[in-house]
Amino acid sequence: MRTAAIAATALTAFGACRHPPSAPAAETPSPPGELRLASAPDYVRIAPAEALAEPGVTAATGRVSFDEERVSRVASPVSGRIVELLAQPGDRVRKGQGLLAVASPDAQSALADFVAANSDRAVAERSLERQRRLFADEAVPYKDVLQAEGDATKAAAAVARAAGHLEVLGIDPRSSPAGAARFVVRAPLDGVVVERPAFPGMEVRPDTGAPLVTVADLSHLWVLADVYERDLARVAVGQRAAIRVAAEPGRAFEGEVTHVGELVDPTTRTVKVRIDVENPGLVLKPEMFARVAIQGAPPSRPSLFVPNSAVLSDGYGSAVVVAVGEGRYQKRTVELGGEQDGRVRVLSGLDPGERVVVDGALFLEAAIDGR
Repeated sequence: MRTAAIAATALTAFGACRHPPSAPAAETPSPPGELRLASAPDYVRIAPAEALAEPGVTAATGRVSFDEERVSRVASPVSGRIVELLAQPGDRVRKGQGLLAVASPDAQSALADFVAANSDRAVAERSLERQRRLFADEAVPYKDVLQAEGDATKAAAAVARAAGHLEVLGIDPRSSPAGAARFVVRAPLDGVVVERPAFPGMEVRPDTGAPLVTVADLSHLWVLADVYERDLARVAVGQRAAIRVAAEPGRAFEGEVTHVGELVDPTTRTVKVRIDVENPGLVLKPEMFARVAIQGAPPSRPSLFVPNSAVLSDGYGSAVVVAVGEGRYQKRTVELGGEQDGRVRVLSGLDPGERVVVDGALFLEAAIDGR
């Protein structure tokens, strides 16, 4: 639809002519936005705007993305220094498998606190048992029993707190010696290591939040399509979609619309539509460019179409040149929709049956604008 393409079309009509035709001069003064000619130049070709039944397909472009529910960007929950890398980019890992090891005083301190809390609880429980026996023999007052019960409760709480700290860090106290300073960062899900900016000797801290390893399940991905706001009425959750990428030109990946965005991009006037797609063979890669065809119900009435070559665009808007009869030509601003088989849908600015210039429109436009 670029003006350069339209100019090329007009030049083709001239065959062997060395220079493009000059803009025709108006026979009589015309109103602004209109040109009057005694006869149409030879290079001008006219066709009617047609009302055609449009298939229920919404075309859009987008990009392949991680399924954010199946990707984990793993950071270190402890401070320390990386001493060993246990997985390489491209490796398939299982949930719980080690990704890297960190020499961490934090991990050592957490394990020591757990061991000490367990020891204190054992002492407190034995003391409580002893006080109860002495009270039964009337050897100690009841307040000593109450004191021992309080000490045992505090000791149990300390064990629970220490165990919770280890759980947050992902440390199993049963398999980690009390003096161990080596903390292993583990995969939170089954997947593939897609990124690993970590390196041996790297200092890590939990407060930076910087991911050290990214693990993703690539068997299921999202495609984030940009759908123009004028097409939103034809898109709904649950519709099927066909996704095509340049890496597999003869193949369509089937997906399903699972979310239609709530915000319109103020620059592109598009809305993000999320499509869930299975990825057998891991052919699709995140950040691939994708062409999307969303299958929906066809519109209730025919849509108006003109050939692509009829459309003039200056980067700010679109227009066509309309032959209104008696040698008169008007430049008409139009609002456009999607393309279909060499035609473009016209949303407003034209009526069915009106005749538009499909070849030579660029030169008529120049005359209308006085260029």
